[in-house]
Amino acid sequence: MPNFKTIFCSVCQKSILRKAFPGHLRSNIHKNNTVLHYDVGVETVNSAFKGRIVSYRISAERERAPNGEELAITSPLHFMHSISSRLQKVLDSAIASHVSVKVNFELFVKVILPRDDSMEIKSFTTENIPLFQNYTFNDLLENVSQVICKKIDEFQEKGSGGSSYIDLPKKIRAKKACINVRNSDEYCFAWTVMSALYPDVKNPNRVSSYPYFTDVLNVDNMHFPVSLKDIKTFEINNNNISINVYGIDEKQNIIGPLYKTLIRKKTHVNMLLLEKDGKSHYCLIKDLTKLVRNQVTKHHSKLHFCDECLLFFKSEQDHDGHVCGGVVTLLPDSGTIMQFKNYHCMQDVPFVIYADFETILEPYSESTGACTAKVQKHLPAAFAYYIVCNYDNSRNHLVTYRGTDCATVFVKSLKKDIKKIYKLIKSASESPVPIIYDEEDQKNFERADNCYLCSHLLIDDKVRDHCHFTGKYRGAAHSSCNLKFRIPKFIPVFFHNLSGYDCHLFIRELSSFPGEIKVIPKNKENYISFTKFIQISSTNFFAVRFVDSFKFLGTSLEQLAKNLQQKDYINLRAYCDNESQFTLLRRKGVYPYSYMSNWQVYEEKNLPPIEKFYNNLTDEALSESDYDHAKNVWHCFNITNLGEYTDLYVKSDVLILSDIFEKFRKTCKINYDLDPAFYLTAPSLSFDAMLLKTKVKLELLSDLEMIRMIQKGIRGGICLCSKRYAKSNNHYQPNYDPSQPSRYLMYVDCNNLYGFAMCSYLPYADFKLINEKECEKLDITNIPNDNDYGYILEVDLEYPEKLHDLHNDLPFCAENFTPPGAKNVKLIPNLYNKYNYIIHYIHLKTCIQNGLRLKKIHKGISFRQSPYLKEYIDLNTHLRQNSNSLFEQDFFKLLNNSIFGKTLEDTERRVDVKLVSTWRDERNKTKKMFTAEQLISRPNFHSVSIFDENLVAIQLKREKVILDKPIYIGFTVLELSKNHMYDFHYSVMKNYYNDKLSLCYTDTDSLLYCIETNDFYSDLKENFLDYFDTSNYVLDNCFDIIPKNKKVPGLFKDELGGKILLEFVGLRSKLSSLRTNSYEVKKAKGVKKNVTKKLKFSDYTNVLSTGKELRGKNILFKTIKHQIFTTEQNKVALSRKDDKRFIAKDNISTLSWGHYYITV
Repeated sequence: MPNFKTIFCSVCQKSILRKAFPGHLRSNIHKNNTVLHYDVGVETVNSAFKGRIVSYRISAERERAPNGEELAITSPLHFMHSISSRLQKVLDSAIASHVSVKVNFELFVKVILPRDDSMEIKSFTTENIPLFQNYTFNDLLENVSQVICKKIDEFQEKGSGGSSYIDLPKKIRAKKACINVRNSDEYCFAWTVMSALYPDVKNPNRVSSYPYFTDVLNVDNMHFPVSLKDIKTFEINNNNISINVYGIDEKQNIIGPLYKTLIRKKTHVNMLLLEKDGKSHYCLIKDLTKLVRNQVTKHHSKLHFCDECLLFFKSEQDHDGHVCGGVVTLLPDSGTIMQFKNYHCMQDVPFVIYADFETILEPYSESTGACTAKVQKHLPAAFAYYIVCNYDNSRNHLVTYRGTDCATVFVKSLKKDIKKIYKLIKSASESPVPIIYDEEDQKNFERADNCYLCSHLLIDDKVRDHCHFTGKYRGAAHSSCNLKFRIPKFIPVFFHNLSGYDCHLFIRELSSFPGEIKVIPKNKENYISFTKFIQISSTNFFAVRFVDSFKFLGTSLEQLAKNLQQKDYINLRAYCDNESQFTLLRRKGVYPYSYMSNWQVYEEKNLPPIEKFYNNLTDEALSESDYDHAKNVWHCFNITNLGEYTDLYVKSDVLILSDIFEKFRKTCKINYDLDPAFYLTAPSLSFDAMLLKTKVKLELLSDLEMIRMIQKGIRGGICLCSKRYAKSNNHYQPNYDPSQPSRYLMYVDCNNLYGFAMCSYLPYADFKLINEKECEKLDITNIPNDNDYGYILEVDLEYPEKLHDLHNDLPFCAENFTPPGAKNVKLIPNLYNKYNYIIHYIHLKTCIQNGLRLKKIHKGISFRQSPYLKEYIDLNTHLRQNSNSLFEQDFFKLLNNSIFGKTLEDTERRVDVKLVSTWRDERNKTKKMFTAEQLISRPNFHSVSIFDENLVAIQLKREKVILDKPIYIGFTVLELSKNHMYDFHYSVMKNYYNDKLSLCYTDTDSLLYCIETNDFYSDLKENFLDYFDTSNYVLDNCFDIIPKNKKVPGLFKDELGGKILLEFVGLRSKLSSLRTNSYEVKKAKGVKKNVTKKLKFSDYTNVLSTGKELRGKNILFKTIKHQIFTTEQNKVALSRKDDKRFIAKDNISTLSWGHYYITV
């Protein structure tokens, strides 16, 4: 009889207990066995869709000398030739099976990094190459080898064929911009070229109108039908002809170029690639302007189009001078306004789900380089999720589960609950609860003159809006606004750190049942959010949107729980039997993560000893008080084993998260009328809240020249180490030496620097380009900061030599460039003259006032400006100051800080990634759902990552870019924030102390000074109180300084609150340390906090004096193809190498690049 308790694993050739089978599939043994030995020296690493997508690993055939000694592989080219016979077998076999394939190559190389002599594994890839049965292997090998060798030399880790005739779509045909030759063969590409070479024939759509193409064109080594990859061969064969190829999207708009020539030739041919039912066809674009004009502009005057980005220009000069992005670039129409429109986000999302996973940390041992090793593998062990109903608490529901198949159970259970919720939403939509409307509501409705949603005047379309779930009357609204206020057609599921952790634990299982997964990606494995469409019926799907709560509340759950008041723990309290249980669970629990290494541990009947709670990730032991808390929880809840303890832990985490985020939702709704559950991140929420509260109307830029000019001027915060060591000597410290000059080290920080800048006058409308002659009329130094019109300018500035010593610590006008001897571009303040420098006029005024000479203004942008953000920033600041809750204080601070990021959003850096779980779907008649076969066949296919047999991520090249963000706000905020720091440094501090003041270090909003003065604190009282926030000084401080100006934006604060700073050492940007009598402050970017915590001030000084680097062990989580590992990384923690400055022989003093003293 069959054994139904076990499942036979055909890979490992053994029976596994059914309950343990999901865990077995994730085990090292099974994973190693899945690496199939395809042939000698060839292994199948990954495979999906029954071998239609496969990854192979090919090792070299080792050559031997006459004496039998094995010869080393001496170069990448040598390696590629050594695998040629094995590679050809793989490719020939694939083509025999599939007729045609797309293949790409990835060469893994061990490299030694010169910066720290560490060894890492780097990979160098090729683009996907289509291969057909008539491919030539030797040519392929040569081309691939050249591409890889070139990439290695540069050390940068950095398609579809024409077939039979296809008719032009009606919309395209009506423009009379194309010639579509009606061929009956596979040579449409060649006939298209012929139609370009012979433009005056009588019947251009007939093949018979042209000479046979082989009499005119060289088509040697070409394959027909022609793929996009073959076009390069055609251009080599016919060196007087260049080709660009465009495509059509689902709306019949022109996209591309899908293929772009490297060099435009005398005869240039623009083609349109048509696709239908798996076939492709080329036709000639005879008039690109006619073809795309209506798509990008409504202008009727003569225009000049770029045939790469499809942008238009009014003059040939503008056309020739623009910077082309090489992809279709779409701009807003002139006069397009950005204002608040998302009125549907003012209602409450009726159902929200909060979820969390716990994992087993299975011991693992694999070295991935000389300095990196995987030490633990994370396997899903338990989950909990909690459904919160906005209108009926009785529908709140908690689900928990623990087991080897918990990821599968999570997905199945969630799917089941989503279907129940869908029925409730469908019922409310189709048969809403009748309006509950009393006499008071009637009076309010009659008195209402404005729509309670959009605030605009109500005239003759006044309706009563009510909740379809409860019937509650909500307000008087426009009929159109009321229609937009529909019940949302999605359910959000919040995880705290979804993107970085939890999503990788269940996304494979999520893809295992019908329904598309749409992702908002950072790359193929890292997603901001993703949505699963769950099948309700054969034609109906409902969206489940997975969202990361950490992107709203960017701190640990432990800290968030501490800030929440007792009365706000509503959901947690409902699941506690008594006050003792509630008190214990109100804080984040204690859990022995590393100890939970296998399933047997869950059966242990006692709490592990305190040492088993050691946190490897943070390198911290558990405190006695925390261990006592764990023991109290164990006893109070009558825990019998670690499995039950885990269940309680994950359950309490989810309930705490639900209470935290529900409080967040309520706070946001009370103050901003918006529900965060509609949004994906805090910046998107805050930006909408700003638009709603200020009612500002932001004009979007419709001129590419303006956009490129502003983009060129966007430079981040300045971080610089100008003096690498300093020591104080003053009468406030115990070791004061009166025989030496009195010297103070002061570390000051600007309050809410970006918030201060956002309260200033900012651009919003009436953007105009001004030419050189118009710029000459501007009297820059006399234009007020609060003028109705402002300016962004492109200028040349001279940095006089006489200023080099004075400005050496902090030069004006930082630039992105590669310093001498370096390899990477960095933002560096320098003393070089500036050419074509983009700068805000207020910042330019400060530069001129401090001695820089304005030589020329090339062009500029004028605009209307006002302090429209001030209302929003001041509102949040006021609410924060008047809040009694730490949670609310952090919330209002978050909204101010997060809005800035939204104003710098770069749409050109977005990537297009599709998660697909089917190769081909014959039931997908509408073609709305993507399959792997469809996407890989597309001309803009970029690459693929295989996660398992039924899940792959496919990245596509961008077909178009829409530049529709108000980046002028972000640019101006960055400029004004820098201007404020420079103005304080030169007009206040440097102006008072002159050469007695030197700047040691600066990082965006902070400055560390070394000042020779008798008593800085007396100076502060007498000269600088108007510039400082002294609220962090104790009331009875020894300096007699009155604490005042608490958190006033733009004021500066002594970061140490009056404590005497004894020593400073700075190795480079983001690598510095301070020492006081009682503690040390250490900063080391690139290593984890546990490494930084172990460093000492003396480590920094030793590295500075000896030049020896100091390494530390980084423990971090790393995700590889949606599998999470704990990795150990032996990384350089401290190094004195700094190429942002010219370092003097004493290794302490430095010079800015461009200083007259530097002769290199």
